[in-house]
Amino acid sequence: MSRRNATREFWVVVHRWAGLTTALFLAVAGLTGCALAWEDALEDLTAPHLTLAPSHGRQLRDPVALRDAAVARHPGMVADFMPLSIEPGHALRLRGYFPAPAVQPDWDELFIDPYTGAELGHRRWGDITQGTVNLLPMLYRLHYTLLVGSYGEWLMGVVALVWTFDCFVGFYLTLPPRRANWRARWAPAWKVRRTTSAHKLSFDLHRAGGLWVWPVLLVLALSSVSLALPQVYAPLARATGGNNEFAMMASAGAPKAGAPPAMPAAVARRRGETLAGARRIPGGTAWLWHVPASGLYIYGYATARDVSGNVAGARLAFDDRSGALRYTIMPQTAPVADRFTDWIVALHMANVFGWPWRVFETLIGAVLTMLSITGVLIWMKKRTARLFRHRRKGAATGR
Repeated sequence: MSRRNATREFWVVVHRWAGLTTALFLAVAGLTGCALAWEDALEDLTAPHLTLAPSHGRQLRDPVALRDAAVARHPGMVADFMPLSIEPGHALRLRGYFPAPAVQPDWDELFIDPYTGAELGHRRWGDITQGTVNLLPMLYRLHYTLLVGSYGEWLMGVVALVWTFDCFVGFYLTLPPRRANWRARWAPAWKVRRTTSAHKLSFDLHRAGGLWVWPVLLVLALSSVSLALPQVYAPLARATGGNNEFAMMASAGAPKAGAPPAMPAAVARRRGETLAGARRIPGGTAWLWHVPASGLYIYGYATARDVSGNVAGARLAFDDRSGALRYTIMPQTAPVADRFTDWIVALHMANVFGWPWRVFETLIGAVLTMLSITGVLIWMKKRTARLFRHRRKGAATGR
């Protein structure tokens, strides 16, 4: 065997085992991703009594005032993250937690009519035992953590890391082994033969299907690493000039003993708007997050340079007592590594290009599942052939 053939055979083995070890996980991710591309619309179908709140010509109430009233109604509840923009006709959704062990209700998500202030209901996010109201959250948990919490998240992160590496290996294996007339030799890799055996059809679908959507698969794989395995992705991003927002939060330091209490959320919202100034799009997506451990309020808001109007890409942090500005992150001035991450995550979450991208990402989820299945079928066929040859060789030698 020539050196070139030996090298290729090595990568064939790597691709085979990378595919076999990740096939089930990627098939699950692909199937659940088909549904999650339409998460908001499907939530409105499966839990309309929670997510929908028709306006009937009424005016929206202040989200911060609604959040404060909800916290007052539920002693012990903490809701540090506050949406400041509400989609018309939809409920205000609050994620709350109860740090006191003695106060642990069976819910952690509260839905409020933003026009009347009435509570529409609540649920424990992702708990399918509560019925179809948690179907989409359950699918999200399955997609992200395999329903087993942080261990599943770590496992899916490792799968994403292997998948990212295997994207390059799989692409390499589609290239013709000889350089002469390589375009003509590579052309069949992009085609699916119509009249052929089941095995060859599986092979063509696996090879051509992967090639045609290869850039998108790589984006999904790399963004999955950033979401599920930040302990690996963040150092790589920093090495290429990216910011580390969590490190910046930590550097702010916890409030000292005897410090005055944090400013109310309503005051913090006005402070955030003042600091954002004319860069903020009036009426655009915005949120406020209180981080008591760092003594910060973080104000997120939409600008004209965001990757999507649904994403508040600009953020600024200020002291939760004095209001002093600590750091600012702007889409137009962020390092290239951060803008790259913002884009691949927005593509992954279907937050760009509207419904056409959601349709395309649904198809990509189906393709990913198909690639996982055909990869296993190809391995099974080749394994059966190898075993058959081994038996024939044994019979011929009398063993």
